[in-house]
Amino acid sequence: MPYKFRGGVHPNYMKAPEEPVVVITPPPQVVVPMAQHIGAPCQPLVAVGDYVTMGQKIGENPATVSAPVHSPVSGKVIKVEPRLHPLGDMIMAVVIENDFQDTPCTDMAPLTEEELKDQEAILTRLREAGIVGMGGAMFPTAFKIRGGLGKVDTLIINGAECEPYLNGDHWTMRLHPEELLKGIELARIASGLDKAYYGIEKNKMDAIDLLNSKNPAQYGVEIVPEEVKYPQGAEKMQIKVITNREVKPGGLPAGVGCNVISTQTAYAIYKACYLGIPCYERILTVGGSAVNKPYNLQCRIGTPFSYIAEQCGGFIKTPKKIVLGGPMMGLIATSLDAVNIKGTAGILFFTEEEDKTVENPTCIHCGKCLTVCPMGLEPLYMYMYFKKGDFENMKKYHILDCFECGSCSYNCPGRMPLTHSFKTAKLLFAKKAADEKARAAAKEAENK
Repeated sequence: MPYKFRGGVHPNYMKAPEEPVVVITPPPQVVVPMAQHIGAPCQPLVAVGDYVTMGQKIGENPATVSAPVHSPVSGKVIKVEPRLHPLGDMIMAVVIENDFQDTPCTDMAPLTEEELKDQEAILTRLREAGIVGMGGAMFPTAFKIRGGLGKVDTLIINGAECEPYLNGDHWTMRLHPEELLKGIELARIASGLDKAYYGIEKNKMDAIDLLNSKNPAQYGVEIVPEEVKYPQGAEKMQIKVITNREVKPGGLPAGVGCNVISTQTAYAIYKACYLGIPCYERILTVGGSAVNKPYNLQCRIGTPFSYIAEQCGGFIKTPKKIVLGGPMMGLIATSLDAVNIKGTAGILFFTEEEDKTVENPTCIHCGKCLTVCPMGLEPLYMYMYFKKGDFENMKKYHILDCFECGSCSYNCPGRMPLTHSFKTAKLLFAKKAADEKARAAAKEAENK
C-alpha cells in the first residue's frame, strides 16, 4: 500500500490514450541544439559540408555535468550556428539536410551479456548515449546515478504521468513493457541496488496489469499502483508515496537515500544498452484546442514545431500560446520555429479557450491555496510578501521551496497568478544573490 502526500488537486486530465502512437517522417531539415541537458552545453564535432549518419555523435563537452548529442537523421551538415532554442534563447545548433536514408551509425554497438551486468559499462554507455531526464528535467542520467552511489538505497521509476494531456509514458508501458523492465533493471544495476520501485497511477491499470504479467520481480522491479492525484509525478511526491520519506526544504532526493528517473529515460537506457541506439527520438503528445484532435507521436529530436503541427493536420485555430510539457508545469515556447528536444514530453497549442486569466485577480482569503500545496507552504502569504518585495519574509515563508506545480493557482477562485509570481520571485532571489556577490568582489578588489 503506497503512502500519501498532502494537498494536491484533480484537474481535468484531458488525456487521449486511445489515440495510437503515430511515427512521423523526419523533416527535410533537423535543427539539433547543443544544449539539451542541465549542465555545460556541447561543442559541435562536425562542420558545414560533413556527411553524418543517424545516431552519430555531433556534439560533446568533457565537463562532468553534460551529455552528448547525436544526429537524428543521416544527411549533410548545412549550417552550424546559433538557432532559436525552445525556451527562447539563441543556442548553438547543427542543422542537417535530411537525405531520408536513415543510414545508421555503427560506432555504438549493443553491450555484451557481460557488460549488461557490469555497473561501470552501463554508466559509461549512459553517458555516451546522451541519456538525460526525459520527463522534462534533462539532468544527465549517468551523472545523477554516479552522484548517488553510496548514498542512495532506493531507486524509483516515475510512471505517474500526472500532467493533463500527456500520454507518452502510458504508451511506452503498453508498447514496450519488457524493454522498459529491462531498462529499469539496467538503471538498478548501475545504481548498485537489488530492487527498484515503479510508481504508476491507477488510471493506467491496463499498463500496470501488462507490466505485472511480465514478472517484473525477475528484473528486480516492484510495480506500485498509486492513487490518481496531481502532482503525483513530482520527484518529492514519488519519494513520499513510495518510501514515506520527505525531502527537507532545500534538500535533494539523494539526501533521503532516493533517486528518481522517468519512464522515457528508462526506455532510452534499454535502447542504448541493448540496441546501441543513442537518444535521438522520443514519444510526445500534441494537444490543445488549436489542433483538430490530440496526437501521440514518435518524433525525432530537432523537428520544428511548425512541421509537427503540419503532420497533425495543421491548426484549426491560431494558437495563442505554445506550452512545452503539460499545462500545469510546462514552459512557454516563443516560436513555431523552435524544435523539440530530449525533454519535450508534449507540445500543447492553446487558444483563448484555455485562457482562464481575469482582468483583476483578487485574493478573497479563502485559504484554498493552503489546502492543496503538496509542500505544506502558505501561498497566500508568499504572494503577499512577493508583492511587497519583502525578501526576508519571502524566505521565511519558504518561497524557494515551491517547485511550481501550479496546484495553488489551479485551486484559486480569485484567479491569482500565484505560481507565476513564485517563479518570478526565484529569479529575483537569484539576481539579488548575484548582485551581492558582485558588490562583495568589487569591495574586495578596492581593499587590495
